[in-house]
Amino acid sequence: GLPNRNKCDELLSQPDAAPEDIGVCSFDLNNLRIINNSMGHEAGDEYIRRFAVCLRASMPAEQFVGRAGGDEFIAVTHGMGKEEMKACLASVREQMAEESKSYPDTPLSYAVGFALASEFPGSTMQELFNYADKNMYIDKNRAKMQEAAEKQKMKRKLLEEVRKKGYHFSCLLYTSPSPRDT
Repeated sequence: GLPNRNKCDELLSQPDAAPEDIGVCSFDLNNLRIINNSMGHEAGDEYIRRFAVCLRASMPAEQFVGRAGGDEFIAVTHGMGKEEMKACLASVREQMAEESKSYPDTPLSYAVGFALASEFPGSTMQELFNYADKNMYIDKNRAKMQEAAEKQKMKRKLLEEVRKKGYHFSCLLYTSPSPRDT
């Protein structure tokens, strides 16, 4: 139900400098490949749809939200300064987390970056998108590092639980019998 790539390209291809009150957000879904590979492309399509519906519902109605293609989305905002944009994106993240409670196997995960015309005077919409996209990749790297740290923490916790039960990691290794043992 969102405007598609053509509309996004039309907005971003405006040759003039963007008005000072414009902001551009770049969103990119995480884990889509994993969902497609483990649960099928129908589940991946549903993941994209859920994100699109939740993004549109969580952004203020007067702001543009579109699907730029694949698992990439943009928002173009009017009248938001840096603090308002941060608050808006924090609200989006909260609403995504709330929506995800109903889907514990496929919680919505994404990276987002933004750029404001007021911080890049004279920039075109495409240039603002490029800045926003760079910031999105910074967020994506932060999320990957956080996810890796959480996995490491979980592994340590599991290993500690195993040790509390009196086992050692070497006791848990499974080895298949060699042909001469059978």
